[in-house]
Amino acid sequence: MANIVKEYYVTMRDGVELYTVVQLPCEQGSFPTVIKRNPYLPKKMDLDALANEDTRGYAVVTQQCRGTANSSGVCIAYINERNDGLDLLDWVRKQPFYNGELFLCGGSYCASVHYSYLNTNPGDIKAAVLMVQDSERYNILYRNGFFKPGLHGNWVMGMYKRNCDVKRELADDTFRTLPLAGVTQHIFGEYVPQIEEEFLHPDPADEFWKTQAGGSDYHDVLNRCSVPVLLTTGFYDIYTGGVFDMWNSLAPERRKECALIVSPFAHAWNPPMRTEPDELPDFENARMSQLCPGFEYVWFDHFRLATPLKFMEKGKIKYYTLFENAWHTAEKLENAPVGMTFSLGADRTLNRESGEPGEITYTYNPYAPASFNGGLCNNFGGMQFQDEPNSRYDIISFVSPEFDEELICDGKIETELYCKSTASDSCFYIRLSLVREGRAIGLRDDIDSLCRQEKSYTPGSERKINFTFAEHSFKIQKGDRLRLDVSSSCFPHFQVHTNRIGVLALHDKAEICRNTVITGKSTIKIFVKKGDK
Repeated sequence: MANIVKEYYVTMRDGVELYTVVQLPCEQGSFPTVIKRNPYLPKKMDLDALANEDTRGYAVVTQQCRGTANSSGVCIAYINERNDGLDLLDWVRKQPFYNGELFLCGGSYCASVHYSYLNTNPGDIKAAVLMVQDSERYNILYRNGFFKPGLHGNWVMGMYKRNCDVKRELADDTFRTLPLAGVTQHIFGEYVPQIEEEFLHPDPADEFWKTQAGGSDYHDVLNRCSVPVLLTTGFYDIYTGGVFDMWNSLAPERRKECALIVSPFAHAWNPPMRTEPDELPDFENARMSQLCPGFEYVWFDHFRLATPLKFMEKGKIKYYTLFENAWHTAEKLENAPVGMTFSLGADRTLNRESGEPGEITYTYNPYAPASFNGGLCNNFGGMQFQDEPNSRYDIISFVSPEFDEELICDGKIETELYCKSTASDSCFYIRLSLVREGRAIGLRDDIDSLCRQEKSYTPGSERKINFTFAEHSFKIQKGDRLRLDVSSSCFPHFQVHTNRIGVLALHDKAEICRNTVITGKSTIKIFVKKGDK
């Protein structure tokens, strides 16, 4: 039977009216109600499709966020979502279709809009499905002090005044402007303090991140509420590490009422089946649309009606091991039991035996930064094939011998990079790939600077940087190799380091330097177990 679809303009506390569509299973009665808030919807909603959607007996309330599509007001990312979300809940509670049971659903920013108010712990919210989104604002913007232009930068500039007729002079290279502070004036012809402030706080310990402007309402939000939450991510999602951190930091009693699903895909963690050929692997038996259709309602029904869960399991992670093409269930994705360490060799190999210390030095020019294919799990782009090893003078590639047995690699991969620079501060970027049949598939990457943890550096002195990649699970086949690329930039994924000490966004010039990888001492460690034959 078709839904009854109604359109409203709901008034917020400051008088702004937000366009809201309600789907009701029938004209009369009260219903459990799913709440969705979305800034990406079109002005012309397909009301016929909404009328024919199977909502499993739920009412569904969908609101266009402030300053988007048909909603009035000005869109500035994150700024108004808490109050607007709470005002929508209050409005729903006054409607005749409200039965006292609310359920939250959304992915990416459409999950953040719900994170914004969950610390108020509304008693009538019975369960939530919050997909592919980290609750920690710092992680969304930064990695180890490096702003992420290709992820947050382009997105936040596109969100600002989304419905307004403003000029938007923006390209990837815009984020190479020195100084970066003040760049909104160049993009919009006006200074935008809400965006500019974020450029000035690269340290996660900065007090800014404890303020509402810095996302304090979202911080550790799953431990600040009692709502049972189904989280999702993909091993190549832009927020993989943050979602795992959310899960791992849950108090044991909270974890018992929550669940996490980790697919092999990217930010589109549950993509449609491919219709065009692609050389990259497409993983079988991996899509929730096939494994558990309507999984959101399956989760909601469990807490409403005590119906059994399908596929997901409370208190557990369900994760997909790439290339093994199998799902596994665990309380956490722990490191596999056997550590396998490779030493970076002077001959640009990865060796199981440590060699004599040596040095490989390259020029790092911030005005000509390196780039890499795919964002892996820190940026957009996901899994992609990599360029040939040593593809530039400032990309140093280390390649292992072929593996002689099948292994499963689970958990967090660790790297100890011994290095030095001629600058007062610089950075090192690393990227790990799996080489199969001569082609390198990106696995994980990371970036860090010499002065992030130790606040000063003497040029020419040796320093160790510890990298820990976000969790992964993949099968190594016999004949595969590992490849570790070391560089000092990955633009536009990460902000370009100027080789000067201090807040990068304030630097008005950059310096060219010589950076050195110390071989023999530098290592990468994976954690493995035997694969099935």
